[in-house]
Amino acid sequence: MPDLPLQWSTTTAAGSEWAADFTLLDDDGTPMAISSKGFEFAIRPTVVDAAPSPLIKVTTTPTVQGYITVDTVTATVQVVLTPTATALLGKGSRPFALWMDPGQSQQTCLVEGRFNSRPAVNA
Repeated sequence: MPDLPLQWSTTTAAGSEWAADFTLLDDDGTPMAISSKGFEFAIRPTVVDAAPSPLIKVTTTPTVQGYITVDTVTATVQVVLTPTATALLGKGSRPFALWMDPGQSQQTCLVEGRFNSRPAVNA
């Protein structure tokens, strides 16, 4: 894998569905072996927040906030946040992270950056 974590930012309208796909490759460009890996995507109020409950947290177990889908053949991780989840964000910019094997001794932050949300525009 390249230097981790990858720095990336994204923007969505509060109250809308948001999704992103991340493809995990080894240094030689082949898909990473992720069949036994766990994943977590979390958005926190601030960078220094270490509370056990972030504003938004999704895993491969679907909840009202969203879910993560893992394709072990292509080593693709898709994160989906529901409108209910993004509505919690309102307007602002908050730190997020995509973790592999969260809470384990080998946990790895794969992607981190700013999750920007703006008010939805009614047509």
